Amino acid sequence: MDRTSHNDITMDKTFLRTFGRTELACRYFPDIQPQSAWLKLRFLLTGIPALAHLARMRRRYFLPAETRMIVEQLGVP
Repeated sequence: MDRTSHNDITMDKTFLRTFGRTELACRYFPDIQPQSAWLKLRFLLTGIPALAHLARMRRRYFLPAETRMIVEQLGVP
């Protein structure tokens, strides 16, 4: 099994669910405060045209499809 297949399996098991935006941000930036982690993730999302709309949402959570898009662009946290 090549590396790509392994990452896809890991992502499928972990990321096919709804995530709170701060919860997901804390997975990417576990060593900083939750609010700072969200601000940092939002900044990253803004810089990627395909994900910029996710940074502007008023919802406090990401749907499974949105989470998958984020992980595909930023990698598995």
